[in-house]
Amino acid sequence: MNKLLTVAIHKKLNKLNKEPLITIANILHIDIFKIEPNGKNKNKTNKELINDIKCEIKSLSNKEIIEIMKHTEIGIDIEVKHLLDDNIDIDELIDLDICLPLQKFFEENPSIQPLFDNICDLINVNNAIKSNNCIPNEVQGLYILTITKNGIDYIVKLGSFAESQGMYKRICSFGGGNYETGSSTNKWFQSFIKKALEQGYTSKFTYYNRFQEKILINNLDGETIKLTPYVMRPLETELFKKYNNSNGNIPPIFGSNCL
Repeated sequence: MNKLLTVAIHKKLNKLNKEPLITIANILHIDIFKIEPNGKNKNKTNKELINDIKCEIKSLSNKEIIEIMKHTEIGIDIEVKHLLDDNIDIDELIDLDICLPLQKFFEENPSIQPLFDNICDLINVNNAIKSNNCIPNEVQGLYILTITKNGIDYIVKLGSFAESQGMYKRICSFGGGNYETGSSTNKWFQSFIKKALEQGYTSKFTYYNRFQEKILINNLDGETIKLTPYVMRPLETELFKKYNNSNGNIPPIFGSNCL
């Protein structure tokens, strides 16, 4: 994990401005000043601070580095595609403490817990991830994908689904990852969940069904028609914001660019 984490940390540090760099430097007890030949103190440049921080974190454990990034709310992006490319062990990922437990998420956001009252368990059937207890229902909503071990659900993905899908058809669409023409996200989903199940985890979707009333509009011919507006996109963005706020600005491994 060191190589992957090092790349992610360096990428994050190189994007930071002076204030967050000083925050990290203070935590690491790095002097933010340098002594000029004339004996006067001068503020270190961003580049100098970044180099000092990179040198200092070499002696820290992975978990200590993550804790600093969470504590400062600077965050870090660890993406599932890189985890799969580097063949990272799922236990090692969980030990980093970057995947927020579902219960902690609900405890910090109690208003949303009652909404997410549906569950679809995931299983591997003939080398394809499916659910055998998801009821087909034409309704739009939000989902939280978790992997579970020792009674703790770890969040790995957040998302939404349209009324034309429902959660059942959304899971079916993830099945496209088993084919050459499938999207990258669906392929990552299939590979990651299969890997987690092989390593003794279970997996499920916890989701919110929103029944949206139809509205009346006039079509281009002036005729009155009924349609159901798709209202999940802003709610999905809100869900991501709540998650990031609860996890020190470390996004889910699926979806580091969703805000």
